[in-house]
Amino acid sequence: MTNDGGILAEIGRRKRWERDILRDALRGNLRVDPDSDWMPSEQLLAQARHYLKEGGCEGHRRPFAPRLSDDNQLSVIAEIKRRSPSAGTFADWEQPEGLAAQYQEGGAAVISVLTDAHFFGGRPEFVARTREIFTGPVLRKDFLADEADLALSAAMKADAVLLIVRLLGTRTAELIRLARCYDLETLVEVHDERELDLAMASGAPVVGINNRDLDDFSVDLGRSEELMARIPRPIAVVSESGISSSAQALRMRRAGADAILVGQALAERGGEGLSELRVELARGHRR
Repeated sequence: MTNDGGILAEIGRRKRWERDILRDALRGNLRVDPDSDWMPSEQLLAQARHYLKEGGCEGHRRPFAPRLSDDNQLSVIAEIKRRSPSAGTFADWEQPEGLAAQYQEGGAAVISVLTDAHFFGGRPEFVARTREIFTGPVLRKDFLADEADLALSAAMKADAVLLIVRLLGTRTAELIRLARCYDLETLVEVHDERELDLAMASGAPVVGINNRDLDDFSVDLGRSEELMARIPRPIAVVSESGISSSAQALRMRRAGADAILVGQALAERGGEGLSELRVELARGHRR
């Protein structure tokens, strides 16, 4: 990784390159090896083309936001990923189905699936394959920027998508609106007060506060505590990243989180780690 503009800037450069190729592929002009690990299959591309032509779709979405509103316990969004720019490769699984089954057994409210191949080791088909195993909603987590990304997300059978305000800026409201056309709910991610104000002005129904700085990947749980105090109901709040223990999870619950999104800490241990976390959370709520 280079330091020219930070990690997010490097991811952005890579994504712009991928997006140019995907736009051509959606027009029927494939410029790369169709078996590249980041390239959607022709079946996914064909479905996305159809959705773009229709200007949306009527899908069979599994409700996302309601799964985050459990008054009795903090909900857990368990993530399927195997590497990251900050930690390198930390999970040795090859296929997502086994981990999805463990998360199902462990009581995950939602599963988040990384589809970025270059930085996080995901693949576009992981969403549908996870959804075949998991009975709850599946969130596609990637660096999405336009309507073609949303059409592809719908073709992948995602129930919800991540929208990052730092990347989208004033286009956040447009992407939230377009997501509804593709029968997708949204988790709108923020990192500071300015981004939070923009997310709320955009009508975000679910706000995710990323405790990890996407420029240098440092973590500060205090970011969630500071920003959650400014979020009114009925907006649901998810604290993302840097949570690896029940004590940290309960800290986020006390600050006002409806849910936490846990990646590396669960991807390394699977269902066993999730079950233990939920038991400890239940004990903490009874104290």
